[in-house]
Amino acid sequence: MSEIVERFQRIHRDAPDRPLVHLPATSTTLTASDLASASVAHERALARLGLSADTLVMLAFGNRPAVFPFWLACLRAGIPVLPVDAGATAAEILALASRFGASVAVVPAEWPRAEDVGQPADFCDGLSALTFAGIEPKPDICRGAAALKVTSGSTGLPKATFTTETELVLDTEHIVEAMLIRPEHTQIAAVPLSHAYGLGNVLMPVLMQGTAVILREGFVPHALPADARAYGADVFQGVPFMFEHFAAAPPAGGWPPTLRILVSAGARLESSTVRRFFEVCGVKIHSFYGTSETGGIAFDESPGILDETTVGHLLRDIRVTLRPEPDAPEGGGRVHVAGPTVAAGYAGEVEADGSFVDGGYLTGDCARFDSDGRLVLTGRVSRFVNVAGRKVQPEEVEAVLRGMPGIRDARVLGARDASRGQQIVACLVAEGSRPDMLAIRQYCAGRLAAYKLPRMIIWLDRIPLTPRGKTDRVQLETLVADKLGAGHKMGVL
Repeated sequence: MSEIVERFQRIHRDAPDRPLVHLPATSTTLTASDLASASVAHERALARLGLSADTLVMLAFGNRPAVFPFWLACLRAGIPVLPVDAGATAAEILALASRFGASVAVVPAEWPRAEDVGQPADFCDGLSALTFAGIEPKPDICRGAAALKVTSGSTGLPKATFTTETELVLDTEHIVEAMLIRPEHTQIAAVPLSHAYGLGNVLMPVLMQGTAVILREGFVPHALPADARAYGADVFQGVPFMFEHFAAAPPAGGWPPTLRILVSAGARLESSTVRRFFEVCGVKIHSFYGTSETGGIAFDESPGILDETTVGHLLRDIRVTLRPEPDAPEGGGRVHVAGPTVAAGYAGEVEADGSFVDGGYLTGDCARFDSDGRLVLTGRVSRFVNVAGRKVQPEEVEAVLRGMPGIRDARVLGARDASRGQQIVACLVAEGSRPDMLAIRQYCAGRLAAYKLPRMIIWLDRIPLTPRGKTDRVQLETLVADKLGAGHKMGVL
């Protein structure tokens, strides 16, 4: 039997009325018994679809209470899960299904794009199941996995880590141990539970040790402090832009007194944000560092406010070596991670880019260790853009833009955004007359999730190149910075 299911069954046996999922939007709370009963209904729904350990199911309904019994049912039946963002478009879902051989996507019953994907059928718990026509299952890709965690590779094509249940269990154990998250705590679920961060840090502690959550479908700034007070929340796992929001606009009545374990991940947390938040709210934010490929890597457990950003000491059993890297800042190197939570590789791919090497994973991050043995991130080898805690691969957006009539070439990069951390900026070269802004919006919206859409368009006569013929990204970044500094409003989407 699944170890996670066994742990949940012990929680249910010992305390069936234990509150596990608080739903402030409806003023209801789900107990261990509620989740156990719902998981039986989910398992029956999966059986009606003919799903098994050789078939892959996509979870595409985000932070809904059904996410907990759905995972229990899939783990009990040994069915691998491919979680995707709730805002994924029909085109994105179909592309992922085709790439990884998913048989079914489970979406909200009211999902407006269902007919663009397949014929919907009732699942349970307010959900629909979309069966893909013409997509052959790929059992060799998913057999033996508990989850395929979607990430993006250097090619821009979607990739997914082959993650076993043992890796999920050990990762969550390491995380709760480092963060001192206990069964009696209550977490605020403000990050997407479909992402590796939300899965390991928020969802799995509910099932494995009965740590309750306060669940909303997204980050609701004005409601979060009230939710924390109403349910006595102790832990808030967020991303930098959330904490920047509260540092700039502290909640009326002060920071909730019980909410003392604050964790930030998904992007670099600047020391200035930590200090500013502490000054106005009186609580330190602790940085957490991990990847989809490795699980958690390091956590800053220190109580003091440091002058530089550190992600802290390595989690138990995690080993990091710093490999030589030409572009790495002096005194450090590229982060290679090894340990029992590191995935064996990407599902369905023969490793070709050298990421999974030497018994571990070579990240795109550069770092150094400080005098206390804490890991300090110093830069990125890859070019991900981080929008409100969600990583966007520029090549994916560029490929969509280049496919639009009227656009000859495109380069995408990130620029600072006060509310979302970073925003997507597209530098475009027209083919003939320039498409208007509405046309670009409509074209991209049908092919990309909302957070991947460019918020600023800059038209160029040509893409600047270096003497070696490569894109001159320094010149592009300078151009974007100049436009933003001048209050440039051209082409906001």
